[in-house]
Parts: sequence; structure tokens; C-alpha cells
Amino acid sequence: MIAILKNRRGPFYLITTFFAIIFFAVFASSLAIVFSLFLIAVLVLYPVLLDWFSRLYGQEDIADEVHFAKTKDGWNIALHRHIPPIPNPDLAPVIVVHGIATNKYVIDLDKRHSLPYYLKLRGYEVFAVSLRGAGSSYHESRGGYEDFTFDDLVKYDVPAIISKVLSLTESKRVNWVGHSMGAMIFYSYLGITSKSEKEKIASFVSLGGPGNLNHLGLSLIGLLSRFPRARKVLDLKFGASMLAPLAGEIYTPIDQILYNPKATRPRIVKKVMKNAIENISEGLIEQFMSWIETKKMSSLNGFYNYIDLQKEITVPSLFIAGANDAIATPDTVRFVYERAGTKIKKFYVISKEEGASDDYGHGCLILAEKAEDDVFPKVETFLREHGTSKKQSWFLRLKRKFRQNIRT
Repeated sequence: MIAILKNRRGPFYLITTFFAIIFFAVFASSLAIVFSLFLIAVLVLYPVLLDWFSRLYGQEDIADEVHFAKTKDGWNIALHRHIPPIPNPDLAPVIVVHGIATNKYVIDLDKRHSLPYYLKLRGYEVFAVSLRGAGSSYHESRGGYEDFTFDDLVKYDVPAIISKVLSLTESKRVNWVGHSMGAMIFYSYLGITSKSEKEKIASFVSLGGPGNLNHLGLSLIGLLSRFPRARKVLDLKFGASMLAPLAGEIYTPIDQILYNPKATRPRIVKKVMKNAIENISEGLIEQFMSWIETKKMSSLNGFYNYIDLQKEITVPSLFIAGANDAIATPDTVRFVYERAGTKIKKFYVISKEEGASDDYGHGCLILAEKAEDDVFPKVETFLREHGTSKKQSWFLRLKRKFRQNIRT
């Protein structure tokens, strides 16, 4: 009892503590009011500010051409083609695909922050894709826009994209590089497609493509599953565009999930917010939220278990994870790496410990200032070894590897 009395403060401290709490409450409330008024002002003035935002953070398409892949259900998928100045006919064309709630600009932003442009300068013909509902892709009629799902991306978009690229390039094989969901849909495609279709794939690279979503249940993304009405009324594209000037300046828990600010510059985050963010179709987000809640990844008809089908990944595959990635943690990327049935596979974690400039987050894998040093060379090396236009014999692969070892 004496010890307790010794630890108690006198009346003066109780009074000062009370007033300190009141002060901080008022201060915090004032900040919230000021910030709310600022957002209202930006919203009201947005039509006037739009031109200014576009000039500050807008981005021109750095691709050379745009083509469209027609799906069987009426979508025209935009393929932004990069033509190399000095083509290497031995290399198969590369398809680079973005993740959820984004378009092709997240993987092909500008000349410094573009894996397609990096590969183009090294002799590859590259196609930066905007999946259905994103970027320049469009449907023949607007009906059904809100209804597409993950299953539709796997069943319709992937084969249409591959077929169109093979036709345009007259190649027999292609490479697929997917960031986040762009990798996930290819995991699933390789699980459901035929052996003859797999033979058209020279190699596959996953950049932050999680093998499951079990870890997202307690995250901010997982919490969305508890607020279905909020998911339906939010306009991500408009909101991101409106908040672009603030992006990268105020570091929030959402930023922590999406990228590491030490590795990615604020100006790049602003450009992504202005150019690359898209709304998510209702069907797609409902399917993702169901996976998070049930910890199962199945098709809507229940016919496919996409996790079980990961063992059908039998093409040469490279898996890259960011050490600081909260969406595709190293464990979830390693999960699919270990399940993949291919004999040729590699796994990297981009971290300081492994020699990178920093511990990479989810967006950092494609947008970090040092991505062209920490990530892109690993992708290019793998594609050069396995992503050839013609299938190589074991002797030719061994010879190529021997030459690479001599150079290094």
C-alpha cells in the first residue's frame, strides 16, 4: 500500500494532465477540421485544378504503338507495344501485366520507371498491358462492366493477350511478367490451360505475386470485407487523382502497405496516383474478399481450386518478393514458388540483407528509384537465359549459362 502511495502524483499533476489531454484533443480535432476543409476545397475546385494536376503529374505514353486483343466476351484489351531499336530475334516477346486497381502506367510510367522500356533497350519486344476495365481497354458495349471477376481475367484476358502478341510478332513463344495480380492470374492460367498452350510460354516472372491471401485478414485491405457498402460507393480513380498532390508527403498506414517511402520518391507516387489508379469491378473485389474471409482461392463455380493448381506451373519461373511487402509477403511468394511444379525456378527477396539499396515494398518492385539496379537486371537475366523464341535443348542452355558465367 505504501509503494502505491509513493507512485501516485499530487493534485497539481492531475490538473496539468487533465488540461494536457484537453489541449491535445482540441489540437487533433482542429487538424482534422482543417484537413477536412482542405479536402472540400480541393473537391470544389477540382475541375479548375484538373489541368494544373495534369501538367504537374500527367504522363505521356512512352510506348511506340497501341494494339487491342479481342476477348471472347467482347473486351478489347490494350497492348502498348515497345519496339526495340536493335531487336534480338533470339528473344521471345515479353508481356508485362499490372495488378489490381491499376493500369499499364504502374508498370510503364516513364523511361526511368518502366520495366518494358528497360527490356526494350536490351533487344526485347515488349507489350505493356491494361487489363479489362483499366486504361485504354474497352468493352463493345458498356453493359457488364461492373460484373467481371478474377475468373474472367484468367479465362478470357490471358489467352487473348497471348494470341494477339504471337500474331503481331510472328513468334512461337512469349514471356509473361506479372506484378501482383498480374502474376496471380498467370498462376491460375497455367493451372487450367492445356499442355499445348503452355508450350507457347517461354518463361514466367512473378513480381510480388502472392500465392494466397491468408495474411490479409487483419490488414486494412482485409477490413474492407466488413464494410460492403463502403466498397461500392468509393471511387478510387477519382479519389487518387484528387489526392495526388498530397501523395508521398503524408505517410499513412495505407502507404506503408503499398510501398516503402525510403525506396520510392514522392513525385513518382504522385504520378502513379494521377495516372495509374483504377476502380475495381464489383465482381473482382467480391471474389478477393471471399478469398480473404474463407482462406480459400476457388473459382466462382467451385470447379477450380487455384491454390491446388499452382503445382501446374511447369514453365521456367522466377519469383521475386520485396522484404517489406505487406501485400505479397516473402512467405506468400515463397509459398507458390515451393508449390510450382517446374524444374527451373528461382526465388529472390529484394532486401538490404541481400545487397539491394533498401527493403522493397509492394510497389517498389516496379517503381523504386533503384529498381533498374535491384530488380530489373534479375528479370532480364532470367529472360535472356530462358525466354528465347525457340525452345532450347539442354546442351544449348548449358552453353548459354557457361557463357554468362564467363562474363560475370
